[in-house]
Amino acid sequence: MPRFYAVRGSDGGHAVLDRDEMHHAKSVLRLREGESITLILEGKLYQSAFASEGELPLLEEVPTTESNIRITLYQGIPKGDKMDYIVQKCTEAGVHAIVPISMPRCVSKWDGKDVDKKVQRAQRIAQEAAKQSFRAHCPQIGSPITLKQLLQRLGEHELALVPWEDQEGNGLKTLYEKSGAFPEDIAIVIGPEGGMAKEDVDAMTEAGARCVTLGPRIFRTETAGLAAVIGIMALSGNME
Repeated sequence: MPRFYAVRGSDGGHAVLDRDEMHHAKSVLRLREGESITLILEGKLYQSAFASEGELPLLEEVPTTESNIRITLYQGIPKGDKMDYIVQKCTEAGVHAIVPISMPRCVSKWDGKDVDKKVQRAQRIAQEAAKQSFRAHCPQIGSPITLKQLLQRLGEHELALVPWEDQEGNGLKTLYEKSGAFPEDIAIVIGPEGGMAKEDVDAMTEAGARCVTLGPRIFRTETAGLAAVIGIMALSGNME
């Protein structure tokens, strides 16, 4: 069933599509009047019927597909278009928000006059991925932050995890079995292609983060966060 982002209409019981969504419905999908569609509105899903003019009825709320865990991915800025892949796939996996980090070993930088364009591009990718994967929530793509700013934010989360290739014997399953459950608010920190320096990881643990291993195989920066998110979702029952 076609899905569209909508905003609430004037009477509260209807919704409207913006120009881009209406163009996609009318000119790309060529929907007929009254055809069944799903609306994504204010973090919820609703059944509706397409109307090329006027407001669309909110017929029935659809059960949410959202996880009961909010995962914020703090991603060391990678080279090239790898961030596009990270945003798309982690959105599909259920991540709540993604924040790019400028780390000492980052080759690529998001700064200067192009930074807003890069954030907006990533946000568009997240929106399309959220729609495709039938999510009610579209992850917010944050503006880039520094390592120092990251250290200040880690304590705001109930649990902050740093997957690190040098960590041994403390995987996601072990962590889950020891605690019996994951908290609702989790941060995951992933380094760039060059990894993270030990002094940077030490600073994160001093700020309250916990190092974990993702197993004996080394993930690339564009797959490490995805693996961690899927691991948490599977262990917590959010992939049942």
